[in-house]
Amino acid sequence: MGLLGKKELCAICGGKVKAIFPWKVDGQLVCNDCYGVVDVPDDVVKGMTIDNFCKYRAFREENVKLRDQFQVSKQIDLGWFDTRFMFDYKNKFLCMDKHLEKTIFEGSQIKSFVVKEDSTPLIQGDANGLRRHPSNVPSRIMALAPQVDVYRMQAEQERARERRDPNYHSPLFFNIPVPFKNFVIEIRFDHPYWTEFKTATGAPDFNNEYPDVNGYLEHYNTSVRLMEELAASIMKIAFPGAPELSGNANRK
Repeated sequence: MGLLGKKELCAICGGKVKAIFPWKVDGQLVCNDCYGVVDVPDDVVKGMTIDNFCKYRAFREENVKLRDQFQVSKQIDLGWFDTRFMFDYKNKFLCMDKHLEKTIFEGSQIKSFVVKEDSTPLIQGDANGLRRHPSNVPSRIMALAPQVDVYRMQAEQERARERRDPNYHSPLFFNIPVPFKNFVIEIRFDHPYWTEFKTATGAPDFNNEYPDVNGYLEHYNTSVRLMEELAASIMKIAFPGAPELSGNANRK
């Protein structure tokens, strides 16, 4: 029989299922139209029965209606290929997709959030208020200045030698590690399908050819300001009027 045998139909609507790499829910085939755009954590969709999935489809149909109400007040891009945060201050909506095709969250569904430098909290917010934590990154970078200066001097000498001798290739390479690798953003929800959203964007790095601590700090401060814009926007839709708690370091 093989390919000529009777094809299985969609477990939800009874329609045709794509022949190559078809969608499956609870081991049963589901057509493209019924599957649609699924935006839930992988472990949630993997644990769904067909009945659970049909309930999710009903939720999704209601959630999509919020797209017509969504008025973009602020867009924050973490990077070319990284997450985009879309905020609607008026309706207090948040969506992590510039086309608004993913889940639209209501501000009241956000329980808390934290921005970290790797695993170290930098900014936190919840109904009690916004907290800023002093970072040791600037001081750690400045402590590297002597090493960076030595490397730059050695690198210039090596480049001069390469200019004199085209057959010479310098073995020197820059290997001074930066204080942290990523800004990590975690948002926790009281939501039917999401308990947490987590994403990361790369931290600043040295220019390997011409490393400079001042250039690093300039990039770092720009990145921190973006994290502060993100935190302020989340506070605006989730915890409007919540105070900035005392005892926190203010950044310039």
